[in-house]
Amino acid sequence: MTTEKQLDLFQTDYTDHRKYLDGLFKSKEELIKQFQEEGRDKIFHVLSFGAGTQSTHLLEQHFRGLIHYDFIIFADTGAEPEFIHQQVTWWRQRQQEVGNTTPFITTQHNTMERGLEEMLMRYIYTDYQRFQLPVYCNRLDPETGEMIRGGLMPRQCTVDFKIVPVKQRARQLVLQLYGLGPRQQMPDHVGFIIDIGFSVEENVTTDDSIRFLIDNDFPTRRSRCYLCPFNCSADRAIGMDWDEIIREEPLSFLKACWFDEQLREVQASGSKIMRSIPFLHYSRRPLRDVFPVYELLRSTYKKDFAMWLDEWKCYISEKWGRTSPAYKKSAG
Repeated sequence: MTTEKQLDLFQTDYTDHRKYLDGLFKSKEELIKQFQEEGRDKIFHVLSFGAGTQSTHLLEQHFRGLIHYDFIIFADTGAEPEFIHQQVTWWRQRQQEVGNTTPFITTQHNTMERGLEEMLMRYIYTDYQRFQLPVYCNRLDPETGEMIRGGLMPRQCTVDFKIVPVKQRARQLVLQLYGLGPRQQMPDHVGFIIDIGFSVEENVTTDDSIRFLIDNDFPTRRSRCYLCPFNCSADRAIGMDWDEIIREEPLSFLKACWFDEQLREVQASGSKIMRSIPFLHYSRRPLRDVFPVYELLRSTYKKDFAMWLDEWKCYISEKWGRTSPAYKKSAG
């Protein structure tokens, strides 16, 4: 995140932030001191690698011997653009070139192995109620029927599909090192520190990491999912925009448009506990209406999209069953 947003989040001094005062935020030095006081003399350092900007900056510092990691773990959300997977491959190759041997592992959600797409398909086609995307919401005025601008749903997807899978995989790896099974207790003297980016006290921003990557001729694509509601229009220079998805992966854009429409259809059916009207685009308009190129892409990739959707319907039917009224409606 930018320096301005960091300062806004942490109120200039992160030690004044409520979550720090409540003990939820800690500096790395404080964590190490806490572990020492608890008798945890073996600390495993883990990089949660997102293949974006800050985590790749940290990875390169590890390759140069400036930071130590015991494990590098990439959590596949099942919805990253292909160019993010290409950057993962690029960094795996660089690891080989520099002779680094740290375990570099890919993991995923524990029960929904195909990630966010599986979560959304399950939400659309079954009675599954949990929704884990920070969509923009509207609501209908019960008296006038007019659309009223709402807020933003909580961003639970990063925790459930990135952070938790990394934590679980790191725990499995360490249990294996100690010859223990997956359900056995972690030894009391073991602690974990997992980096997902630079700590605030290190004063390194996303902009700093981007400059570092550019200066070294490294990949610079921002890590995110192709359907992320935090994608913006190209005129907002944050490196995460819908135009890049349209240009680089038009089929993925069509998938995002389909999910956008289906979420509102399911919400309107009354079969879900979500009462707000969801949108993937920050303007709170249908994604297909925001970008006129949609119609051209739909006709161009009609067959590919149909194959993708049919495959998902079979997968959801076999794994989770089809019990939602929304599925019966769409199946006709």
